[in-house]
Order: sequence, then structure tokens, then C-alpha cells
Amino acid sequence: MATGKMTLLQINDVHGYLEPHPEVFVEGDHRHIETLGGYARISAFFQQVREESPGAVVALDNGDTFHGTYPVVKSKGSILLPVLNRLGLDAMTGHGDFAYGPTHLKELVSQLDYPMLATALINRLAN
Repeated sequence: MATGKMTLLQINDVHGYLEPHPEVFVEGDHRHIETLGGYARISAFFQQVREESPGAVVALDNGDTFHGTYPVVKSKGSILLPVLNRLGLDAMTGHGDFAYGPTHLKELVSQLDYPMLATALINRLAN
């Protein structure tokens, strides 16, 4: 039996933020703003982790990916395809990615380099 460390990377609720953006965090009575997101930042982090743990990383996208910001909505998610494929993800699940209908989601997923394992509309996607 193999022993060692495996690292699981996951992203979710990116909502089409191609660039870093400010988000408000509330902790008790304290609020602060942090810069989050941006696929270049995500990619750099993924690359760093993969270099630290070669062959022992699984990277997943857990959905709310193909909608949100203007460029993503305008392109119905297609602007993200080359970006997502460069991340080297292993698989995806979805929970709000059918905003343009199940047929369109199926078309988007067919252009990814990795499978969509499940979504809220998985039975409709199979048809």
C-alpha cells in the first residue's frame, strides 16, 4: 500500500471573476476587505502546490463557474474555456452552471479537458 500525502485543491463560486476583486469579510463585529480571485492568482497557487507535491495533487472545480461577471455572461461562459483548461483541473461538479440551459452547459463541458461529474441537472444533461 502506498503511503504519503495527497493534496486536494478545489475552487468554487468563482462566478466568472477573471481578475482579482475586493470582497468584504465579517468576523463578529469586525469587517475587513480582502482581494480574492482572479484566475491568474488561482493558477499560480495551483502551480506552486503541484511543484511542492508532484503527482499527489487532485484539483477540482465545484461550480458556480460559468456565470457572474459581464464578460462571462456576454459569452455565455465560453470565454472561460481556455482559462479553465489551463488550470489543469481533474474534474468538475456544478450547482449553478446551467444559467444558459442544460444544452448549452453540455456544449461548454464538451470543450473542457476534464469531465463534469455531477450537477443539479445531471439527469437532463444525459438526455
